[in-house]
Amino acid sequence: MIEFKDVSLVYPNGTEGLKNINVTINDGEFVVIVGLSGAGKSTFIRSVNRLVTPTSGSLLIDNEDILKYRGSDLRKLRTKIGMIFQSYNLVNRSNVLKNVIAGRLGHTGTLRSILNLYKKEDIGLAYESLQRVNIDDKIHSRADELSGGQQQRVSIARVLTQKPNYILADEPVASLDPPTSHQVMTYLKKINKEDNITTIVNLHFIDMAMEYADRIIGMRAGEVVFDGPVSEVSEKTFEEIYGRTIREDDLRGGAQES
Repeated sequence: MIEFKDVSLVYPNGTEGLKNINVTINDGEFVVIVGLSGAGKSTFIRSVNRLVTPTSGSLLIDNEDILKYRGSDLRKLRTKIGMIFQSYNLVNRSNVLKNVIAGRLGHTGTLRSILNLYKKEDIGLAYESLQRVNIDDKIHSRADELSGGQQQRVSIARVLTQKPNYILADEPVASLDPPTSHQVMTYLKKINKEDNITTIVNLHFIDMAMEYADRIIGMRAGEVVFDGPVSEVSEKTFEEIYGRTIREDDLRGGAQES
């Protein structure tokens, strides 16, 4: 369980990234956070693994306040939280297997990983993760030889290899075309359901949020302005979250190919 209790974040220049956030995310939920650019979506998600650090309040993960974590506690926290980025964050010159097995880094230690001294079971886990996102045929390809959608699937496989309790995805489909976006979201949803991994995804596209979310959190100017099950969400809800009428570029489109 993840609990935000009166969480605020004020940057050194005085900008308020988060304002008094009170949110509880339950185990196994698939939560989509929506809002315009600058709404606080990334700050919210990056607080969970302390890529940014809130300046007040409490942020509890499994009943422990992670805002107090330093050093080894912080490293341990990050082994159980997988992160998927818009820009994939792969090592371009390394092959797919090396990128995916990097998910074991927090468990293996830096020296063993530098020397490529991974256990057989870790290599097996990496291959199994690649199979789950249907890209095991690219195991020996360099990352920079892959399309954007393939690279994002590799980054999902890397997170799977980490065996996390939580997955955070920060605009994971922003750089992809519509069919590939749906493919990536389908894999994330499938993993969430099969492994019961709590998943939080930032999205700008409201049609995708409606299709994949169990629950939608709407943010504007660092505040939560909506929080409810997807069944309670309508176009009017999004207009209230965004503070304006819905435009064509708020929709990803491109129904999933069968």
